[in-house]
Amino acid sequence: MTTVLHISASPKGAQSSSGQIAEAFLTEYAAAHPDDEIVSLPLFAADLPEFGVVETEAKFAPIYGEALTSAQAAAWNRVEAEIERLKRADKVLLSSPMWNLGIPYKLKQYIDIIVQPRLSFTYDVQRMEHVGVLENRPLQLILTRSSVLPGDFSDFQLPYLKYIFEFIGIRDVRALIAWQTTQPTADDRLAYLTSFFEPARAAARIF
Repeated sequence: MTTVLHISASPKGAQSSSGQIAEAFLTEYAAAHPDDEIVSLPLFAADLPEFGVVETEAKFAPIYGEALTSAQAAAWNRVEAEIERLKRADKVLLSSPMWNLGIPYKLKQYIDIIVQPRLSFTYDVQRMEHVGVLENRPLQLILTRSSVLPGDFSDFQLPYLKYIFEFIGIRDVRALIAWQTTQPTADDRLAYLTSFFEPARAAARIF
């Protein structure tokens, strides 16, 4: 069975613009692939592990040749569980708004959890470069923002997400970007948002 992991990074639930476009995508995908499993990971509702002192010490203990304490081992098990959840997904859908020209803090927290040496990337000493170790798979980004043109110098959302997932080995990155969600009226905003439903369905059909 093929598994699709939907990582949603908006706290707004059904009112989320990125979430509504993602729903159009998933509805189309489910109709075309009724036997596939869709797993939801709403980051603002998920019990994500913190990445504090204990987790940081657990991260570096093996590098420094130190044994993990029981507290460190328990904390690190939760980090590894999130990486395993991502690895089990055959395809990944990530929907997110832009916050302050970048990404929401919960999405950054999730990325800080899954990007780990030896688990999702390594370092090639001979070539002096980092190498992603996760198996490549399709990653569909559905991104929204108020008014930042894709490719603008102030866009720290798409370039970062593309780079960080390629960094861990996921190179088949596709993007659908609604970049003018702030409209003069509610009707204009709805019309703009729904204009992305068909492109989302089209993306789902080739996902």
